[in-house]
This record gives sequence, structure tokens and C-alpha cells, in this order.
Amino acid sequence: LVFEPHLMEQIEAIFKRRGFRMAESNRKQAFIPEGAIPIENPKGTAPGFIVEFSNGSIISIPGVPFEMEYLVENVVIPYLGKRFELGHQVIQYKVLRACGLGESAIGIQIKDLMKEGNNPSVGTLASLGDIKIRITAKASHPEQAIMMIQRVEDEIRNRLGNLIYGVDEETLQGNITRELERFKLTLSVIEAFTGGSISHKLVGTSSPSFTHGMVLPSETSQRQYLGLSVEDLISLKENPTKFTDSLAERAESNGGQTSGSPRMERLEKSRKRGSTRLRLTTLSPLSRK
Repeated sequence: LVFEPHLMEQIEAIFKRRGFRMAESNRKQAFIPEGAIPIENPKGTAPGFIVEFSNGSIISIPGVPFEMEYLVENVVIPYLGKRFELGHQVIQYKVLRACGLGESAIGIQIKDLMKEGNNPSVGTLASLGDIKIRITAKASHPEQAIMMIQRVEDEIRNRLGNLIYGVDEETLQGNITRELERFKLTLSVIEAFTGGSISHKLVGTSSPSFTHGMVLPSETSQRQYLGLSVEDLISLKENPTKFTDSLAERAESNGGQTSGSPRMERLEKSRKRGSTRLRLTTLSPLSRK
């Protein structure tokens, strides 16, 4: 890292303009990688920088939303246009959200669409239980870019089918609760293996359709919930289907939900390592649409 005096002057000026005394620790914000192009930040104290390579660039800017938006619009986009000779081209993208297969398995199915140099380009980004498939198009005008993206999106949807659950900022839990609300249904969850992660995601939607969640992480808690002896629980768990059925029936009698109680339980390691079992019960029949 190298110290950039002019960045230090800008940082000091911002503190002075705001009526604050700059702490010595803020000096580190004026250090950037050697050879990098500095990006001054008139909206905040943290500057950015650009590191150029023969086949691309790394751009680092602050993540504070209003600072980032200003720098993207006034520095990053003009820089990219000049650096890669984009001229009057526009760049647009769309993100498809998928679950049910891992990133590598999805990549195999759309491998040809992910070849370097394709326009639109396709890339994937994995997180826990969610795969983002980003389609990026470069075109001379927005309408053309949208049409290019749509063609690739149609092909990806044709290959992946219902593994695609949403687009852009949509989430699986958000779409689930939205459908529950549309059909005036409610949901309760009992988790015997997932440690509350499902309930946590559903709570984050703030949807009234999610009525309650319960986590049963140990055999003691499962036995107490079902009202069983140690021996009876051991016997019940030898059959994962009966175990999840028992949890579902108990939830029905306690919860009063209209859509059911999904919960997951790992199969015995000696049978199918890492497998999961899901049980959905309802108080009244649901038509499949």
C-alpha cells in the first residue's frame, strides 16, 4: 500500500467542513494499492481505487448507499465506458434466482451459455440454499438489451424449469409467504434438524401468514413435544416417515394453521447420509395449481 497525500487532504477537508476533528486512525483511508488509480469521494471520508489488468479492472468504492451511487454514476460508469471503449453502448442485467440444485449442477445444464465472450454473458453466484444466475447484455440501446436478455432467460427457464423461483431481489421465503397470503393461508414450522434457519427466513418476511415456528434440536426436546418416553422416541425415529408424521399431527393439534407444518429430519446416517425428509400437512384439502 502507498500513501496518497491528496486523498489525505480531501479526508481532512471533509472532517473540517463537518466541524469534526479527524482521528489519527483515519490516515489509513489514504492508503491504496501501489499503482492503483485513486478515486476521490466528495460524499464521504473513504476514497476508492481502481486496479487495472490487461483483461479487466478491479474497482473498490465505499458501500454506503448514497456514496456508492454517486461514485458509480460519476466515476465508475464513465471509466468503464472509456476503458473498454463502450461508446454509446448500454449494459443491462437480470438475475434469475434458483434453488434445488447446487451451483455446479446448474452450471452443467447451462455451460454453453456461460462461455467467455458471449453476449449476453451468463454467470452464477452461490449462497446457502440460493443460486443467482446473472444475465448481462451489452447493446446500443436499452430495448435491444432487454430483448437479448429475454432470449437467454427463456432458454435458461426451459432447461431449469421450476428450479427458477424468482428474479432480481425476490427471495424464496418472500415468494412463499406472498402465495400464502394470496390464498389466505397460514403456516407454522417445526424444525428438528435445520436449527431454526427456516423460521428465521420466514420471520424476515414480516408476513402475517407465518404464525409460529418451533425448533426441536435435541431428542429431549422432541420427546417432550411428542409426549413420548425415551424408548418410544428411539423406536419412532427408526422410521423417519412416522417421526415426521407424528410431528405434523402434533402441530395440527396445537397450531391451527391452514396450510400445514413443514419440518425436516435427517435420515439415519447408516441409510442415506445427508438426506432430508419433508412433511406437509393441512387442515383442509388444497388444490394443486
